[in-house]
Amino acid sequence: MKQVSALLKKWHPTHWRIKGNGLQKFFCMAILMFLILLNQNLIRGIKDSLVVTLIGAEVLSFIKLFVEMPAGILFVVIYTILCNKMTTENIFRGIILFFLFFFMLFGFFLFPYQELLHPDPCMVDDCISLYPHFKWFFVMWGKWTLVLFYMIGELWPMIVFTLLYWQLANKITKTEEAGRFYFFCNLVGQANLLISGSIMVYFSSSDHFLLPFLGVDKTETALKIAALMVIVVLLCLFILFLHRYIEKHIVYGQTIQAKRPTTLQLGLYKSFKMISRSKYLGLICVLMISYSMVIHLIEGLWFHETSLLYKKDPTSFITYQGKVLFWTGICTLICSCLGSAIIRKLSWLGAALVTPIVTLVVGSCFFLFIIAAHFNFISDAIMGISTLAAIVAIGGLQNVLAKGTKYCFFDVTKEVVYIPLDREMGTKGKAAVDILGGKIGKSAGAALPVICYTIFPGAKPNELAPFLMVMFFVICIIWITAVGMLSKKYHSLIRKTDCLMLSQD
Repeated sequence: MKQVSALLKKWHPTHWRIKGNGLQKFFCMAILMFLILLNQNLIRGIKDSLVVTLIGAEVLSFIKLFVEMPAGILFVVIYTILCNKMTTENIFRGIILFFLFFFMLFGFFLFPYQELLHPDPCMVDDCISLYPHFKWFFVMWGKWTLVLFYMIGELWPMIVFTLLYWQLANKITKTEEAGRFYFFCNLVGQANLLISGSIMVYFSSSDHFLLPFLGVDKTETALKIAALMVIVVLLCLFILFLHRYIEKHIVYGQTIQAKRPTTLQLGLYKSFKMISRSKYLGLICVLMISYSMVIHLIEGLWFHETSLLYKKDPTSFITYQGKVLFWTGICTLICSCLGSAIIRKLSWLGAALVTPIVTLVVGSCFFLFIIAAHFNFISDAIMGISTLAAIVAIGGLQNVLAKGTKYCFFDVTKEVVYIPLDREMGTKGKAAVDILGGKIGKSAGAALPVICYTIFPGAKPNELAPFLMVMFFVICIIWITAVGMLSKKYHSLIRKTDCLMLSQD
């Protein structure tokens, strides 16, 4: 029997041997990943643009801490209940339908008529004057429809991609297939960045083909948001149809090597208790938290500078986000081509270290540039462009490199370490780690700016850059250390799995 521990070390692109039913499974899962991530990036670009330009980048920390975190906890409760009462197919279908109806509601009712739904701006201003330290809570109340859209948009990647998609992939993928299967799926799926960026740029224009069908009683921005929501809803429908095909013709149409059965009747409290006692799952959670924290610390500053450069215009911001997504797609494709070589030469550990090291290096440059500009250590123009434009460009580069390496290396290496686990740890344990790990990371990263903005209501994001840079550096070091520790435990676990399988043979 081929040793599982040698899988990631010996895998090579020339070992492509996916044939017959395996080829059907690969193409279906790759296209499903493509559609899910295409929707994810469209939603991300829209929600970031609307909140940053119409509310302010400062409010992102408050949303992540006081809105997203409770929503993530609530979903874990609901998901745990559904796991014991419904099939995975019905859970997937119900969650996608929920997102579909909400995005349709937002595009054609909540956003176009937000002035009728939001409280009187004068009332909000009066509340801020009376209680200045709670300024951003009143600001969120005054734009609650945008905050709600941001919250739902943030749940999509955590629920649909991180949890539902990878659970389906792990269910139908054998351990010996994972090395080549996941990387090639990721290559196809992440190609969506090229298309999602182009879609955002096209539908941010004033002459796209959907305009005649959207009515004339909306503002220009509302028409563009409605057009993008039409695309999002159509993609949700395609996801539902393809998932149904996979469940009918692949999951039930072929025999999948089952893992050792365990009881799945585990409550929420016992799920958390299981994770707290598992150093293995705890290290995976550290990776999730670290990534979420460092990305949030950087994005708040980057979005603030970008909104200033584009004068808080939602359409211009969406167009810029589309261009960033396009270049992220280019970076992702390059990383995907290099991924097999890195895995072959450096094993799991080398691939898992790519994302934190790239983030640390480029993110540090971004922070240093903002600090230098804030304290007038550099001139107002650099190589013929303004300092503000240069800061936005460096922030965009950091985002492109960090996201590109994350999609190709972080996501795949994180999912691989779940495969040797039993069914209990691989389902509810994974749900708690993926959902709460990401939310805790974002909330912890948001807590620092929230404290500062609450104490100093008039503070600007760039004024917090020195303090945030120190925290950013510390978190990256913790992240790199956790990767090293998890690598040792992962290889130890697959050696035990190999010994167990050999003894059974």
